[in-house]
Amino acid sequence: MSRNRFIDLANALCVLANVDPPALPTDGGAIAVDGVDFFVQYDENIAFEHLLVYCEFGLPPASRLVDGYEALLVANLLVHGAANPSFMLGPAKQGVFGYRCALQALQASALLDICQMLSAQARAWRVDHFLDASPQGATQ
Repeated sequence: MSRNRFIDLANALCVLANVDPPALPTDGGAIAVDGVDFFVQYDENIAFEHLLVYCEFGLPPASRLVDGYEALLVANLLVHGAANPSFMLGPAKQGVFGYRCALQALQASALLDICQMLSAQARAWRVDHFLDASPQGATQ
């Protein structure tokens, strides 16, 4: 039941975001919202009641990797809460924001709102990487 709910929700998100859905949402293909890639995942064996949303923020500048990753860790402290959202490193060492949503209560319009909010934050990250303009960045 929940797997079908996940597929319906992911497809409805693609319709609202006006993007072509991945071949199957369960394949883990990217869904682009406002120029930012999102990956929605569901694993009924691990968390049958939750949908996982991953937002690809991108890489910090090569010359400031440590500062950029440190800024993400500081941001983790600020966003940690009941739903346990967090920043992490993706397979290519890019910054990724993970968010957990209750699957049964979630509507596609609310999921799109979440994606649009995260998309705006990801685009801001790509400009300043949560760092100030000085070479020392967030470690000053």
